[in-house]
Amino acid sequence: MSEMAWIGRWLVLGAWVVGCRGAEAGGPGLAPPAEVGAPPPSATPSASASAAPPAAPTSALPDAEMVRLFRELSEPDRYFFSDNYISNETSYLQVTRELRARASKGGAYVGVGPEQNFTYIALTEPKLAFIVDIRRANALEQLLYKAIFEEATSRAHFVALLIGRRYQAAGDPGDDATVASVLAHAERAPAEQKVFDETHERLVGKIRARGFELSAEDVKTLGATHRAFFERGLELSFELHDKNGRKYPRLRELLASKDADGAESGFLGSAAAFRGVQRLQRENRVIPLVGDFAGAHTLEKLGEELRKRGLPVSVFYTSNVEQYLMEPDKWKAWTANVDALPSNEKSLFLRCYLDQGRRHPLQMQGHRTATVLASFDHFKWRNRSRGYGSFYQLATDGLDADAGH
Repeated sequence: MSEMAWIGRWLVLGAWVVGCRGAEAGGPGLAPPAEVGAPPPSATPSASASAAPPAAPTSALPDAEMVRLFRELSEPDRYFFSDNYISNETSYLQVTRELRARASKGGAYVGVGPEQNFTYIALTEPKLAFIVDIRRANALEQLLYKAIFEEATSRAHFVALLIGRRYQAAGDPGDDATVASVLAHAERAPAEQKVFDETHERLVGKIRARGFELSAEDVKTLGATHRAFFERGLELSFELHDKNGRKYPRLRELLASKDADGAESGFLGSAAAFRGVQRLQRENRVIPLVGDFAGAHTLEKLGEELRKRGLPVSVFYTSNVEQYLMEPDKWKAWTANVDALPSNEKSLFLRCYLDQGRRHPLQMQGHRTATVLASFDHFKWRNRSRGYGSFYQLATDGLDADAGH
């Protein structure tokens, strides 16, 4: 099935379910995005009703605790129609300025997908981060990234390990280097099968040393994932299983992206950003989970764990997952899972809208995606009072036309 066919199917179902849910709630009919304002004070959930008590961990998690969370909070593997080795969202830095201004530091970060999470973690500085994806392959890729973060001595070393090249410490461009210089140094050595094999075996050993039990299928998946980076290097891009002929951004382009102010704000954009994520990884505070956003286990149990630790969600990066949840049972389950997560008046959703023929009002020139922030409280109020008729309506709800620019 083509990408357009998949999206069309889900959006049609979404329009039906949300209209039905609005009628069941006794709220007003659906309104176009232009009619949606901020929730009145009386309709906004109070911080005391949703926030967790203020007591959070500041030190490393033991290996056994990280492994327990991975094992007990995860759901069974599920199929998805693409190999998300890397992101396809060129706009992921669009909200850099807003995130820095609005996101609460020291809470819990929840996200989905591969490497873009590291940038959002660097920008929001959480105490704990959970990367939740429906595919076990993504959780395994995150464990591979963890091992790479643990071994890397610099940004260039990190990239060299990722693409399976021999790292040359002599001439490392250093902490003040641009991303282009970092990537160029990581690519200096030729691709050698022996170096890749040794590197991969060592990294898998690090994963096992933390206590993760890897099945034969897990080992096979880790090998295929790392080999994709080795064989295609920084030219690797997102791909659908059912090819549609569309060209997606290469890893090189994504890592070297700049924000609206022209700054390299990604996790490899500065040594400080890289070291911040690396510290959390080494302290077992970036935890991958296998889970469906509309599943009956992962997000509910994650909410329980966060409450125990006194951690509200500061940012939940959902990408464009919600467009696949807009059918009756899934949407109901998704919103119940949102309610199960501890939050407060500063908790934010971070969404990515993928242009399927209708441009987002904040979509920047030259981008097919638009990345936006939205309030947890506003989402809960709007969902209960009016509902959402489409993913487009959700992704444009309550936005300031100047935000992100």
